[in-house]
Parts: sequence; C-alpha cells; structure tokens
Amino acid sequence: MSTRNGPQARAHPIDESRVASAVTKAQTNMRYSRAEYAKVVALQEEVARADGDYQRLRGAYLEIAETDPTHEVALAMIGADMDRAHSRLQALIGLPRLPFTHEPSAVMRREMLRVADDKH
Repeated sequence: MSTRNGPQARAHPIDESRVASAVTKAQTNMRYSRAEYAKVVALQEEVARADGDYQRLRGAYLEIAETDPTHEVALAMIGADMDRAHSRLQALIGLPRLPFTHEPSAVMRREMLRVADDKH
C-alpha cells in the first residue's frame, strides 16, 4: 500500500522512491560513446562555422545595400553566396529545402527597398 494519505492513496499505488530511482538510472544510461561524442562536437563546430559564414555575408550584404544600393553586381554576388551559406546551414541543421522557400537575398533586398522607401 502507498504511504500517501487520502483518496489518492489507492488511485496511485506507485511509490515515489521507486520512480526517482528509475529516473536516475535512465539518466546514467544516456551517455555517448567517444566516437558519438566526437561526431556531435564536430557537427556543432560545423554548424557554428556555417552560421558565422552566413552572418558575415548577411552583414556585408546589408552594408553594401545601405552604402551603395546601386551596386547591383556586388549585391548579386554576395546575395548568391549568402543563399548558398543559408542552404548549407539548413542542410546541417536538418531542415528540408522546400521548393517555395524564398531566397534570403531576395527577402533582404525587398526589406532594404522597403526601409529605403520609408526613409524618403
């Protein structure tokens, strides 16, 4: 019989001490092997590097769009690199590339035009 008092004593016959010991045992069994841990760390570093590349290209795109918005060649080249970096980041994270997804550079270009129109 349970150590609880009241009407819940019969409804829940599981002892809390057994549940706590089972949870602790499950937590100790969830360990990575060295090879799995090395893969996880390598993947985290690769995701961080891909995110850094995307953020660097995004910053460059925004800087060119703000300083010289008529420089279409630079915007196109950086935009293409940014799109590739974004798709690489999505692939690393595990997001599927959807056919109707807007390219980040096209979205940013539209956003920059909107901001420029708001300033005028």
